[in-house]
Amino acid sequence: MKVSATKTLLAAAIAAAPLMASAVQLEDYLVANSSYDEAYVSGGLTAIEPAGDGPNEQLGYNYSIDADYTKSFSTLPRSWSYNVGLNAGGNRKSTTKELIDNPLFDETDPASTEPRQIEIDTEATDDWKATAEGVVDTYFHESQYPKAFWFGQGSFKHQDSLPDDDISATVGLGYGRVYNATPLAKVIRIVEELNEEGLLTGPIPDSVALETAEIIDRIQEFKSKFGEDDYKPDYYAAIEAALARSGALRDGKLGALGALTADKVLVDEPISTRKHGWVVRLGAGFQASDLSGLSDNDPKLLAQFEYAKPYGYKGQFINLFSFEPVLGDETLTKFRNDMSYTHEVTDMIDWINTWSMDYSDGEDEFGNSRESTSHNLSSRYAFDLGNSLDYFVGLRLAQTDIDPNEPGSIGDDPEIKFETGFNYRLK
Repeated sequence: MKVSATKTLLAAAIAAAPLMASAVQLEDYLVANSSYDEAYVSGGLTAIEPAGDGPNEQLGYNYSIDADYTKSFSTLPRSWSYNVGLNAGGNRKSTTKELIDNPLFDETDPASTEPRQIEIDTEATDDWKATAEGVVDTYFHESQYPKAFWFGQGSFKHQDSLPDDDISATVGLGYGRVYNATPLAKVIRIVEELNEEGLLTGPIPDSVALETAEIIDRIQEFKSKFGEDDYKPDYYAAIEAALARSGALRDGKLGALGALTADKVLVDEPISTRKHGWVVRLGAGFQASDLSGLSDNDPKLLAQFEYAKPYGYKGQFINLFSFEPVLGDETLTKFRNDMSYTHEVTDMIDWINTWSMDYSDGEDEFGNSRESTSHNLSSRYAFDLGNSLDYFVGLRLAQTDIDPNEPGSIGDDPEIKFETGFNYRLK
């Protein structure tokens, strides 16, 4: 009985032993050669709580279909990324029903069958928008300041309900670098799974974890060399060889179970992007037009700050702030802040929190002011259903003010939205 208890305690101690020899951190991955791409198609339904207290208040709804593709590629001398997106949908706000006089009603005709008043939808809309944005950073990597770079970026935005497209281009100088640490996050997940399967005899040294992450990051190289359909044997053999150098891989091999475990992590359990670092950009360019219709081939300036930090192995914080004053006959000042925090609750559940704020203050050629501020705060859970399909559920708070300090301004009460839908990851 005592022997059995001792064995049980020993087994528990081994299972609880640290997976990494000295707790490697995601910030330790400083490899500039990296790439990733993500493509999603999602559809959702949103219920909106009535914002007022009038007699015609009703539950509102939004429905939408989104498609999004992001590609990022980095080498020591150059880093570039681009994103294209499409959104289409419709909504009915919670204050949609209104009674108006029926123009067909004839009060002089007793036989008229038309009602005196009719009910209309005053705030039911359909809209769609498309975006395309890209940036290229070219580093002075052989200079005294290897993190200094010059950059070029451009963007196009169209929203069907707004008066004009947003088209701009900017060039300038910057400093800093953001590293993609997702490959190391995948290694940590693989090691965790291998340990649970009893395929490890001890912790994995940090150097082995980092080496394995570099191999995982070279997936495009293996696909190019061996082909999209035939790269896996050589790819997993390289991963196996790296892990085997730790001396902690049972029998020195992944084996069938280990290979399937690694494949499950790399293919069937997509991990949200992990990155760290910061970048500052200062530049000048031109604004061909903007969504409000105030700009027309005007010069502009840009100040931008990007910051990313992982929190442990499970959390990821990202923030991007942009300040863009447009100079010309019609002045326009814009700044935007996008913030997100994602926490990996389990291998199959992510908790995703986002906040975005847009501010625009412009003056047209006649001296008329046009100011707007909008906030969008959301928190939702995404459940992995397998086969790249997620189900999400959460809440969103949205609020917009147009000319909040001007007579006749439009100020929307905050809308509380319940969101649910499906998200399919194409790659």
